[in-house]
Parts: sequence; C-alpha cells; structure tokens
Amino acid sequence: MPRAPLTETEEARTRERLCDAALELYREHGQEAVTFRRLAEALGTSHTRPYRYFEDKDALMAELRLRCFRAFADVIRGSDPGGHDPAARLRSIHAGIMRYVHDHPAEYRLMFSLRQPPLDTYPALLTARRTAFDYLVDVVQQAVDQGRITGDARTIVHVAWGAVHGVLSLHAADQLVHGRTLAQLTTPILYTVLGPLFDDAGAGGAHIRRATG
Repeated sequence: MPRAPLTETEEARTRERLCDAALELYREHGQEAVTFRRLAEALGTSHTRPYRYFEDKDALMAELRLRCFRAFADVIRGSDPGGHDPAARLRSIHAGIMRYVHDHPAEYRLMFSLRQPPLDTYPALLTARRTAFDYLVDVVQQAVDQGRITGDARTIVHVAWGAVHGVLSLHAADQLVHGRTLAQLTTPILYTVLGPLFDDAGAGGAHIRRATG
C-alpha cells in the first residue's frame, strides 16, 4: 500500500528536523558540509527528501538565517527592560547581545556570512533582519527625542552597529588575538558613539568610561 501523505504537523516537524540537522552540520563543519545528501543521511531518509522542503541549498541556508535572526530579535526584545531611560535600555540590550554571540558564535557567523544571495531574494529573512535593527533604532530615537543625544537615530545605529559588529565578527571567527576580549571592546565602542547619552546616565556612564581607560 502507498504511504499515507504526511499531515501539516508532520510536514512542519520534518522541516524543523532538517533545519536542526543542517545547523548542527554547520556548527561542526562549516557551510561546505551542509549538503542535502548529508542531511538525508543524518535523518535516515531518502536523498531526495530535502528537496520537498527546500528548492536548493541557498533556500535552506536562508531558512537557517531566518531562524537565527528571529532568535536574535527575541534576545534584543527580551533584554530590554523598557521604561524611559534609553541608556539603561541600551546597556541591557548590549549585555543580551554579548551573551548571544558568546553562546552562539556559529549562528552569528551564519547570520552575517558574506556568502549569501541578495537579501531581497528572501523577503522573510530581510524582514527579520529589519525587525531586529529597527528595534534598536526605536530605542535610540527615544534618546534623541529626550534631547540626550543629537542626530538621526537610524544613522547613529548604523554607525554603532557597524563598529560593534566588526568586533563581534572577529570574536565569532576567533580572531581577537591582540590582547583584548569581546567584553573589553564593545562597551567602549558604545561610549565612543553614544558618549553624551551615557555621560548623563550616572553610574552606568561612569562604568563605561572606566572600561575605555
């Protein structure tokens, strides 16, 4: 008798298992190791099975990045205490991002890999990236609205994120080898870009000034 078609729940679970297996292969062996054949072998299924869920490897990797960016956005939201003090919010979000990158360096490398198709190829992935970034813009906009810093919030976040991302990427690639750690560098970067905000932040600002010296 022919096998009964899978239910939507079963299809979703299979897709999740494929993504879990692909991410594990990526963590252990890098992007070259992620092939549909190896995925099928890991799950004990036919070599053609992954093609039912993903058109090609690019589509699979985009799905993995989407999962990672959604988790990253959850970390940003979950680390935000809210309230009316943008400096306190940014310090807390910063700490959450540091924990994420420390605990998930492979996922961070995957998210920002230079080897990926144009982002507009996968609209859901682009939306997930913008969701995380725009959340930070909203927090900085609060500081601008309060008159604690001046400038365009989106530009400020681009500058801060570009600087922090450089250090995060070096950390994720095990390339911070010149006598400073991730924790020692990212906080001074925030102070450099957002100094006036933290100057007004009491003990928090003092803590960041000590980290630079």
